[in-house]
Amino acid sequence: MAIMQDAEVMHYLTGGRPYTDAQADEWLARQARQLAEHDVCMGAVIEKASRRLIGLAGTQPLGTTGDLEIGWIFSRDVWGNGYATEAGRAAMDHVLVTLGRNRVVAIIDPDNEPSKRVAARLGMQWEARYTGAQLGHRMPDIVVDLYEAHRLPGS
Repeated sequence: MAIMQDAEVMHYLTGGRPYTDAQADEWLARQARQLAEHDVCMGAVIEKASRRLIGLAGTQPLGTTGDLEIGWIFSRDVWGNGYATEAGRAAMDHVLVTLGRNRVVAIIDPDNEPSKRVAARLGMQWEARYTGAQLGHRMPDIVVDLYEAHRLPGS
């Protein structure tokens, strides 16, 4: 709750509107449904040294596109420590290697420079700008840049 109720953390996800308890509960319920229906979800990221929850990351279906999206959200006090890149790499490898998909995507707010840098470090390329409605996203009015990566031939 603390992560999702931090306005600065939520800036690029909800325009800075912290989740209410009910919205956070719905997000968690949606992840449980996605795990049951698609065998993927966003989950807890625990810092090894402190054993505390520092973020949420993973994989989820992207709207009605048929793509699997990777994503990350971290507590402000750990920003800049490489956790988003580490979690993004694990999620990307899960989609491309473990699940054998040919493509993985990430949607990023066009103004979110830190997440764009993470996508670049993961080897993802900008594809296009979309509205949520174009992607069949549950938030039709959002505007996002879609980044993609492809499985290497023979992998």
